[in-house]
Amino acid sequence: MKEPTIMRPDLNQEFYEALLRAERARLEQMEQELEEKSRHANDSLEAYSEADDVPADSAALAAERERDQMLVANIQQTLGQIDFALDRISDGDYGICEICGVEVPEDRLERIPWASTCVDCQSDLEEG
Repeated sequence: MKEPTIMRPDLNQEFYEALLRAERARLEQMEQELEEKSRHANDSLEAYSEADDVPADSAALAAERERDQMLVANIQQTLGQIDFALDRISDGDYGICEICGVEVPEDRLERIPWASTCVDCQSDLEEG
């Protein structure tokens, strides 16, 4: 088992935990709404495919459904990152870059509370 690092005394852990949990709830609600919308779009597409004349709207519905599915995938990825951040709070290493070990700037955590890397390491990941 990994040894916990020293918690960052400059971070209000409860604030970030509440922020993460609120964002998690917001994203879960959005995910449910998109999945419900996708179910309705599927029903509409099935109805169109059973009809003799397939309206041009069916292509738009299919494109919208695909976009919504991509949004759901992005939401699920962010939810995983939020869970990881919550685990890091519990482990005591929240706010520490998981790659290089430096402190993640507080302004970065305020904008992206699930960030697990510093700006430099994140840039390296995106370039690499």
